Amino acid sequence: MISTAESTDHKPLSSPAGILSQFKILLLSLASGALSVLAFAPFGLWPILYVTIAGFFLLIYWCRTSRASILTGYFFGLGQFGAGVYWVYFSLHLFGSAIAPLAALGALLFVMLLAIFPAIYAALAWRCRGAGSIWFLLAAPAIWLLIEWVRSWIFTGFPWLSLGYSTLQSPLAGYAPVGGVFLNSLLLALCSGALAFVVYRRTLRSTLAVMLAVGLIMATGVKLNQRSWTHVSGDPVSVTMVQGNVSQELKFLPNLLDDSLRIYSSLSETGADLVIWPESAIPTFFSDVKEWEADFVAAAEARGSVVMSGGFLANDDYTEYYNSIRVLGGTDDQVYTKRHLVPFGEFIPFRDLLTVLSSLIMIPMSDLTAGSGPLKPINVNGVNYGMSICFEDAFGGEMRAQFPDANVLINISNDAWFGDSTAPHQHLEIAAMRSLEFQRPMLRVTNTGISSLISAKGQIVEQGPQFEATSLTVDVIPRSGNTPFVFFGHTLAIGLATVLLLLNWLLLKRCETSVE
Repeated sequence: MISTAESTDHKPLSSPAGILSQFKILLLSLASGALSVLAFAPFGLWPILYVTIAGFFLLIYWCRTSRASILTGYFFGLGQFGAGVYWVYFSLHLFGSAIAPLAALGALLFVMLLAIFPAIYAALAWRCRGAGSIWFLLAAPAIWLLIEWVRSWIFTGFPWLSLGYSTLQSPLAGYAPVGGVFLNSLLLALCSGALAFVVYRRTLRSTLAVMLAVGLIMATGVKLNQRSWTHVSGDPVSVTMVQGNVSQELKFLPNLLDDSLRIYSSLSETGADLVIWPESAIPTFFSDVKEWEADFVAAAEARGSVVMSGGFLANDDYTEYYNSIRVLGGTDDQVYTKRHLVPFGEFIPFRDLLTVLSSLIMIPMSDLTAGSGPLKPINVNGVNYGMSICFEDAFGGEMRAQFPDANVLINISNDAWFGDSTAPHQHLEIAAMRSLEFQRPMLRVTNTGISSLISAKGQIVEQGPQFEATSLTVDVIPRSGNTPFVFFGHTLAIGLATVLLLLNWLLLKRCETSVE
């Protein structure tokens, strides 16, 4: 009995086994994972990702056993996340008070945990390759997307380095307002699979057919990127984004609170319609600075400015407290409390089991409560501002609840936790994807940089320098309307991946029952 796949492929499934030992496959997989990070900010070498993902698909396809495929996937993950999220070390050691060996161990364990996802992907994908080399166009990209999507929400989620974030400057960018970052991830994986298919088959006919399909995908993306799903809905608003550059080591020291307030106050005397301070710019409870706030707000109002600031809210008996952004001098309605907290940074999961760990890593305000209630924008002078704090801008599906009401996006962050690493650049890229998905401009305000105005097309219009105390005054134009992503969320991407996986399954069944 010979399967249809075997009869149509031009070489046996494991033909490279004589050329590539398992050790070489693992090294190539590790290198592919590490090199893939070059496609993301700050490097922006997005074409390299098509090559590294195509190479990864080929390595999985060539594995002789399921165990070999799992190891191949795991090594890819070690390379990808080792090169991509190494900056966790800085958070734990420089600013979390963990000794260097403990911080290094924590970062390593984090990378090893994340590498499990590519390992699971490889195991599942390898089992579907019996459908032949069409696997590169069906199961390989589909399973990648589904695993990437699961990683975005399981255990509170970590969608960092999702493939779609590399597409902001590529022809695929136009798909983001349609199906979000995961649709872009799927299409990138599909194009990478097409490249792997061509490499594997090496026939003129298959090459022309697949490249034509890839060209059509790219051309459609370019055309979609020329379309505006939203429209201008108001006059420009003058906004000053204040970047205090307060040292993370000193930020939460009570005796330096007045110094922080003085820095931010002096940088806010611009007369802009709206002044925004970053996450935890007021590094204590708002209730602790009421007297200062009254005087500062009076001076700001005299200049015609409304001021928003990050800080902390507490309930009446101080048993719960929240990472928040608040319109200073405003009512309680003008407050947004962070809903998606960072594990170990803002709350300790499984606290009863991890009391020793929490005593070794001392992060200020690390026992926060998640905000609740209706998710709605903050209105200032008739403009609705859709809010997110720090890590929340990585979850576009959750931000959808603020639309279509939100006219402008605001994200306040404190990327000082990551030092002079790639993390702030990666975070800015993630924020830009949110602007593109919703076609709204975003005001991204950070403590040490990179504070930026992002256009509704996901492009950086203006940005301030890193690690300097500065204020950046810009004009932002409110927009209204819905993109398809607001309606469908990630359903389109997941649905398309499911269809591809179903087609692969049907081919597998056909191969199993076919006879020569």
